[in-house]
Amino acid sequence: MDIVIAQMEESLSTVDALPLTFLMLRNNRIIGFYQLNEQEYLVRKDLSPWIGPLFIDKNERGQALGAMPLQHARKIAGSRLGVEKVYLTTDHIQYYEKYGFREIGLSLFEWGRPSKIYEHDTLC
Repeated sequence: MDIVIAQMEESLSTVDALPLTFLMLRNNRIIGFYQLNEQEYLVRKDLSPWIGPLFIDKNERGQALGAMPLQHARKIAGSRLGVEKVYLTTDHIQYYEKYGFREIGLSLFEWGRPSKIYEHDTLC
């Protein structure tokens, strides 16, 4: 989590460089966030950009709020970064599929744990 906080603090001051962090607010309270990163902590380094982490406050879950940051990430990656695909890695199987993400393979985290890789087309 310390790595995420450090990246978040750095990326909140950037506009067109990765990492980028976006916050979800309700009544001036952070209820979620996501980051777009150049790389994920995977052995595989040929894919970019990555959505991760995506976080929704536990008290806000179950309201399909994850759809908003995922769509926003696809739009930012397509319109601002000019890429055709966006990627994520997760152990939340069947969550991202309902938002159109497709499994494209497996990789290992740098510390050896396996993980599935998903992709989605970006939006312009």
